[in-house]
Amino acid sequence: MIYKDADIYIEWEESEIPWIKIFTCTPYKEITECPKTLRAKLWKTYEIAEEMMIEYFKPDKINMASFGNYMPRVHIHVMARFENDSFFPEPMWGERQREGNVVLPDFALFEAILLEKLRRI
Repeated sequence: MIYKDADIYIEWEESEIPWIKIFTCTPYKEITECPKTLRAKLWKTYEIAEEMMIEYFKPDKINMASFGNYMPRVHIHVMARFENDSFFPEPMWGERQREGNVVLPDFALFEAILLEKLRRI
């Protein structure tokens, strides 16, 4: 777990790319079930994560997803995508296109910067 407060928590997804998941602590099934203040916080958290991924990892594209079919609770996937990752341009759940060769900076520093920004929300 990267971050946790009374409303949300963030986890890394094990992957060749930077990929985090933002969850609501209360297990709402749909975003529209969340109180408006929580929806606003969830979106602000997403914006901060996206901006940080762009600035730090310099991806070719950011992917955002919220399926919840296997885990029926509100969560948002935030993925930094690269033209040379194994699945690009397909989704990370799609068919592998090649053997990826993404070289990334240290995740620990990204995590520290992200935590500092999240604490200001």
